[in-house]
Amino acid sequence: MRKLTVMLLVCLITIGQAWAQTRTVTGKVTDENGAPIAGASVTVKGTNVGTTTDDAGVFKLDVPATAKTLTISSVNYRGQDLAIGSRTTLDAVLAAQSSNLDEVVVTAYGTTKKPDVVGSIAKVNSEVLENRPFTSVDKTLQGQVAGLQVSSGSGQPGAATDIRIRGFSSISAGNAPLWVVDGIPILTGDASRLTTTANLLSTLNPNDIESISVLKDAQATSLYGSRGANGVIVVTTKSGKAGKTKFTFDTEVGYSDIAYQNPDYTPANAAQYFELTREGLINAGIANAGNVDAIMASNFGFGNGQDFNWLENTTRRGQQQQYNIGMNGGNDKTTFNLSGGYFRQEGITIQSNFERFSAALNLRHKINKKFSVFLTSNLGVAEQQAPLAGGAFGNPVLSSYFLLPSRNAYKPDGSFNITAPDFGPGSLHNTIYTAATDKRSLRQNSIRGTIGGEYEIIDGLKFTTRYGIDYNVLEEDQYNNPFHGDGFNVSGRAFFYYTRYTTWTWTNMLDYTKALGKAEDFTLNVKLGYEANKSTGIFSNVQSQGFPPNTALIVPSVGASPIQSTRTGSDYAFVAAPFSLLSVNYKDRYVISGSYRRDGSSRFGENNIWGDFWSVGGTWNIDREGFMENQRIFDQLKLRATYGVTGNANIGNYDARALYGYGANYNQTTGSTITNAGNPNLTWENNEQYNFGIDFAILKNRISGSFDYYNRLSTDILLNEPLPPTTGLGSVSNNVGEMVNKGVELLVNVVPVQTRDFKWDISFNYARNKNEIKKIATGQEQTLNGIYIWRPGYDYQTIFVRQWAGVDPANGDPLWYVDDTKTATTNNYNAAQRSREFGSATPKYFGGFTNNLTFKGITLGAQFVYSGGNYVRDSWGGFYAGSGNGGAFGKVVRQVNERWRNPGDNATFPKYVYNGNKLAQNFSTFYLNKGDYLRLRDITLGYNLPKSLISKIGLTNVNIYARGANVWTLVKDKNLPWDPEQGVDAQSNLDVFIPKTYTIGLNLGF
Repeated sequence: MRKLTVMLLVCLITIGQAWAQTRTVTGKVTDENGAPIAGASVTVKGTNVGTTTDDAGVFKLDVPATAKTLTISSVNYRGQDLAIGSRTTLDAVLAAQSSNLDEVVVTAYGTTKKPDVVGSIAKVNSEVLENRPFTSVDKTLQGQVAGLQVSSGSGQPGAATDIRIRGFSSISAGNAPLWVVDGIPILTGDASRLTTTANLLSTLNPNDIESISVLKDAQATSLYGSRGANGVIVVTTKSGKAGKTKFTFDTEVGYSDIAYQNPDYTPANAAQYFELTREGLINAGIANAGNVDAIMASNFGFGNGQDFNWLENTTRRGQQQQYNIGMNGGNDKTTFNLSGGYFRQEGITIQSNFERFSAALNLRHKINKKFSVFLTSNLGVAEQQAPLAGGAFGNPVLSSYFLLPSRNAYKPDGSFNITAPDFGPGSLHNTIYTAATDKRSLRQNSIRGTIGGEYEIIDGLKFTTRYGIDYNVLEEDQYNNPFHGDGFNVSGRAFFYYTRYTTWTWTNMLDYTKALGKAEDFTLNVKLGYEANKSTGIFSNVQSQGFPPNTALIVPSVGASPIQSTRTGSDYAFVAAPFSLLSVNYKDRYVISGSYRRDGSSRFGENNIWGDFWSVGGTWNIDREGFMENQRIFDQLKLRATYGVTGNANIGNYDARALYGYGANYNQTTGSTITNAGNPNLTWENNEQYNFGIDFAILKNRISGSFDYYNRLSTDILLNEPLPPTTGLGSVSNNVGEMVNKGVELLVNVVPVQTRDFKWDISFNYARNKNEIKKIATGQEQTLNGIYIWRPGYDYQTIFVRQWAGVDPANGDPLWYVDDTKTATTNNYNAAQRSREFGSATPKYFGGFTNNLTFKGITLGAQFVYSGGNYVRDSWGGFYAGSGNGGAFGKVVRQVNERWRNPGDNATFPKYVYNGNKLAQNFSTFYLNKGDYLRLRDITLGYNLPKSLISKIGLTNVNIYARGANVWTLVKDKNLPWDPEQGVDAQSNLDVFIPKTYTIGLNLGF
């Protein structure tokens, strides 16, 4: 006990001495006009000791006795170093700059000043994300970052979005980037199991985000080890700032309509349909001129006087609104940010809606000079109604093209028409009725949050512990009425699916920063950490059928016949032991950085549980060299080079395990069987990437940007290798494939005009990627879904297709080229060889550019996105434009206007023959269109009311604006049937139409 008392006294004396060796420095930070700069960063150079200025530009900081220099910086101002000496008061005047060269960028497990960034990182600020008419933050990133491809084939509010960073790295594993919110990896993508499409990110309010960093190369992502191969998107939510409490209120209302519509692909009306059908029945020999009208009357409703436009009645003008309120403030001890939001959007197809409630809280409290704690939390509740898609009879988009215009959705008395002869058993559904009576809903509840603390052990050495949770619950309901539609044959049915994902992450990290050398020319930063992560999924399914003859009782417990009642689970775990980073900076001229992470994962075989991931890189800030001091051209000139290895662990949780499954039928009794062969040697897919880049700014930062070249080699790609039939299993997963991505990325920012009252900003980004498979599992090639081919030397999404040769003018037959020489044609579909040389579904290039004009309080901004070099497949064209295939289905106007009719016609479509003309409906290049497009993604006109006017009523900011999203689209191929955005696989699936949106909004600050 005595020894313990002595030790405690020694500790107290030591701590007391340490505290006694600090002193307080105060000061004020202003601009060149004497105006205070609020929120400026004030730090002791070479340490983590620091604070920020209040609204008056004043700061107060306790500094160690050994401190020599204060570094003061703020966004849009040139940073400044001030010698402390014996002074206790230091004032700083910062010069304005038109670029943000000293801006702080969020990187992996920390932040870095922009000139010190070694890796390829792009930053997106909050003003790009806020008050956008999109349901999730991933959609707002389209066109904002070079090399970041964002595409969604569905306009369903809350739909999943495909994101790729520098192409595809894997064939069978996941290709989506890792998302990290406030330091915690989160689950993203579509976790629904009953809903057509959903997005876990739709519960996160974009207005709660401060910034997003997109980490692209190995040096930037390697600290995330086995999950960094596809890039990392780091989200930082809004935090509190010391000073007077500030309030914000934003509102936006508007409506949506169809963004792109080809008039040639609108449904044919009744007269046009019967013109085709009459011709097709005669051409097929089913009818002649004498009886064709009678056949059409008895089978297709000819002569009933109906001409119902299904497209007009299954689409609508969708209404939209959102409201957000926020509160931000604090003092030198405690800062906070609190916000709440509401968002509602109607889809432009019936039975399509989305609604979200959200709240966020960010707290940081400084207990004493060394110890602080923090809390971040983000809550979201989203409810979504989504119709069926693709070939489902209940899909309202499909029905608007497939249902005949002679079939009216309503009877003469105004009631729904759901009976024969228009809607008999087995026919397409009256989706207007099913949309009114059936139920298809999803409710998502998400909690994302962290709690932790920081302790400064000694000057420059900080320990941070952070515990985070990502909690998602999905409840999906489906009810199909007993009178008509999918539930008719079973007297009604209902489903309820429950999904819960609980993911926790605990991170502990030491961060040491120290200025070295007599002149403090060197700055050393070392990070050393340990991280553990576990995710558990729980899944429950309930289904019943046989419902009472009404539409009021809709839950599964009402059904007379239980069909399904299951509960399953799945989990995985990762551990990083350790992860580390070492960075050395010499006079802000040269920066060398290296990282290492050792990951273990439950997903991989017992012989390869652990993997090693690392990176090295360096940067040379040429503009900081002495020989650049007197030149007047370059404000920034920086070279970067990096190389590293990351991993892809985005596979099934139990792919490496030998699994047994129960529930099999063995001689009419319960049996079990092997369900997975397992592979104890299964391991990560590796991603080796090198990157060369240059950052530049010239002519007083009027022109700035960056250029990157990368080479990204994926090895040990997971593919299925065939097993002998005697095993009873078809294949086993193994690390056998290789693939490479090479590309360039360009970003250019230009300020053509800048005066006191007027400024014009232009930003342009461009990305070009070439993908090539180097090695596959067995043989020389494999086909996927009868559409793509995997073959060494070819793109991952190379289309394997017969080439269309046109229509025979003599007889109207469809023609295909026999082979790639295109010297001979055939009217026998099966005699034509499939080509690997036609093209790919992957764009060769894509990007975006913006123009922003500011004149006094008026702002006008326009953002365009573009993409090209790929082909888009019309997946269902063989039915509504298949020259008679599916004769009982509706047709499009182009089929009517461009078909062959008489010998000598140079027609687009073959002779119309009821039930098809020699397989003209089968997949060929006829159903492929160039996907090149240019789209006005966003245009905004706003006005900031003068501060002299609004300050009289206690307001600090008033902005009113009008905005349009996706308001104009230019396509290269005028025969493109659908919107050019159809997801990364570029295949249309009759989804909810992508919307164009018009809104007006108001932002208030007080």
